Amino acid sequence: MKHSIAFISTLLSLGLPVAAQAACDRYPNTQHSVSFPSTITVPESLGVGQLITSQTFAGPYPTFYMNCHSPTPTFLTGRFATAISAPGGLIYHTNVPGVGMRVMVTLTSGAPYSAKLRTESLVSAPGRILWGATRLVAEFYKLGPVTTGTLPAGEIQHNNWDGGRGHYRMVLNTSIRFVNPASTCDLATGDVNRTITLPTVRVADFNSSVTTGARDFELTAHCSSASDVTFRFSGTPAPGNPSLFANTGSANGVALWLYSRVGGVPQTISQNGTRTVAVAGNRAVLPLGAAYHRNGTVSQGTLASVTTVNITYN
Repeated sequence: MKHSIAFISTLLSLGLPVAAQAACDRYPNTQHSVSFPSTITVPESLGVGQLITSQTFAGPYPTFYMNCHSPTPTFLTGRFATAISAPGGLIYHTNVPGVGMRVMVTLTSGAPYSAKLRTESLVSAPGRILWGATRLVAEFYKLGPVTTGTLPAGEIQHNNWDGGRGHYRMVLNTSIRFVNPASTCDLATGDVNRTITLPTVRVADFNSSVTTGARDFELTAHCSSASDVTFRFSGTPAPGNPSLFANTGSANGVALWLYSRVGGVPQTISQNGTRTVAVAGNRAVLPLGAAYHRNGTVSQGTLASVTTVNITYN
C-alpha cells in the first residue's frame, strides 16, 4: 500500500523585516536660528513684566502641506520647565534669575501664537496639515529682580515628528549674559562746592526770635538705576549746642541752623545727620534751609560755617 504524504509550505512572517509605513507623505526638516548681543543690560528702572529685548529668527520660512493618513506622534523637547501666563502667551523662566523668554510665531494664516518651549508629547490628527510660518520672534522679559547670569547658546525647541522622520529646531546662536547695572549717583555739578549766602540781619532781630535770616535751597543728586539716596551732613558742632554748626566768623553768640524741608516741615539737621530721598526721574532732590541761630549773647560781625555732604544710594 502506498501512502502519500502532503507537504504544505507556510511562510511565516515572524522575524522577517516589514517596511514601516509613514503617517505623512512629507515632514518638516528645517531650523530657525536667532542671534542676540553677547551682553544685555537690564535697567533697574524696567518694570516687572516689561520687554527687555527681542530679535526675529532668520529665514527662510518654507510653507507646505503634509498629508497624514493616520494620527502623527510628535515629541517636543523644550529648553525650559516652568512658565507664567501673560497677555499674548506663556513666558518661560530661564536659568537667569528674573529673565523670562517667549517665542511668538506668526502662522501663514496670520494668526499669532506663543510657541511651546517645554517638553511634551503630542499627536496630530490625520488629514491635510498646513506647515509654515511667516515670522518667529524671540522675546525676553523681566520677571523679577535680575541677577547677573548667562543663558547658554543651543536648542530652544526640538520637534521630532513620527519617530524621527521629521525634525524642526529653534536655535539660539549666541550665549547671552544678562547684567543688572551697578547703581550710580553723583551730586549735581553746582552742588559739589556750593556757597549759600544768608541775608544781612541786625542784632536786634534776635530779640524776638532765636532764628532769623532763613534762606531755602536744594541739593540734587543725579542717579542711574538707584532707588533712593541718603544725604549725610558733617561739620563742627556749635559750642554748647550740638544741634547747630559752629560759626568761624567774627560775630559772637551766633551759630548756623541747618534744616530739611521734606514734606514742607522744617527738621533740624545736626552733626552726622541724614536724610533719605527717593529717586524720581533719575534725580533725588533734598529741600533744605539755613538760618542764623542765637547761641549766646549776639554781637555784630559775620557768620561763616562749613558743612560737608556725602551721599550713599541703593
